[in-house]
Amino acid sequence: MYELYLTCPRGLEQPLFDETKGIIKQKISIGKGGIQFKGTLEDIYRINYKTRIGMNLHLKLFDGYVNNYNELYKLIYSFQWHKTISPEKTFSIKTKINSQILDKSNFCTMRIKDAIVDRIRKEKNNRPSVDKKNPDFYIFVYINKKKINVYLNSSGWPLFMRGYKSKIHKASLNEALAAGILKLSNWGKDYPLYDPMCGSGTLLIEAALDAFNIPPRILRNMYAFKNWNNFDEQLWTKISKEENSKITYSKIQVYGSDHLANNIKIAHNSLERLDLTDYVNFETKDFKEVIPNEEEGYVITNPPYGYRIGDIEELHILYKEFGDHLKNNFNGFSGYIFTGNLELLKSIGLRTKKKIILKNGMIDCRLAYYPLKSGKY
Repeated sequence: MYELYLTCPRGLEQPLFDETKGIIKQKISIGKGGIQFKGTLEDIYRINYKTRIGMNLHLKLFDGYVNNYNELYKLIYSFQWHKTISPEKTFSIKTKINSQILDKSNFCTMRIKDAIVDRIRKEKNNRPSVDKKNPDFYIFVYINKKKINVYLNSSGWPLFMRGYKSKIHKASLNEALAAGILKLSNWGKDYPLYDPMCGSGTLLIEAALDAFNIPPRILRNMYAFKNWNNFDEQLWTKISKEENSKITYSKIQVYGSDHLANNIKIAHNSLERLDLTDYVNFETKDFKEVIPNEEEGYVITNPPYGYRIGDIEELHILYKEFGDHLKNNFNGFSGYIFTGNLELLKSIGLRTKKKIILKNGMIDCRLAYYPLKSGKY
């Protein structure tokens, strides 16, 4: 059994816990920014293929305590790196530091790199190279005060990178975050779902993948664990075929729209790659033109909030008009607005029942829930 840590966007730890309980049969505990558990090689493969909310699945190599940079070097050097990384392979190092003792990030990374290559050179008379863009091995080092935890990232590229996007929209919602927002909303495939400001369609594509039980990385082939010495290709093939066999299609009512035609083009390209063009409806139109035919359902959207797109004063008007549109046309629906600007939320003009704290990268965000009913607000 391996010690594992699965990271996620902050605020989604509980949905990730619930999701992972449905994937593996191990005892899981919730931490900050992820979950901890012990698991098998099969668990590693299955989580990497199936998790929608997880970001990186780390395998713990070792830990220890240090008081200075020389002790850091000695601790890293003491591990038998030559049994993990051969000289012809490449690796990268990422450090996350919360320490006043080891507070120089670049110097920490350099000392860790030196220790790794020095140990491998001693044992193999040769050393691997560093590749920051596409390495064979991804090493993560977490430093909290004097405590050092060293991990191998089994995922490689972050797991929000599904492989279905032909082009990245500049304000595109992180796919793992979108999947987590859907879980928090309690949307289910039997209910209509609208996103009137869908951008490149991430939220609705994630909804369709979930509704049909399509593995989120069905189009992705790259995982760091495939470069490990113990990679079991037969087991990986068995798991992926087993999960793919669980896909079931049915009619769903999922509608996305955006006023920019280029965004909708990107969304359609993603649908084509996933062979989902018959199931999700994307149109170029202003949100004011979106009028549901149903009497209940969900409207979930991530409007612009000023950090990357839009002038703040214009956005206040946009949010007010959107709130008015929800009140007048989505009576009976559950409304969810995800934003990184709390001041803009005030312009919605509707009473929230709940605000969930989330992070979008480094931005503090809220998922605001509005039970949309007729009457005064």
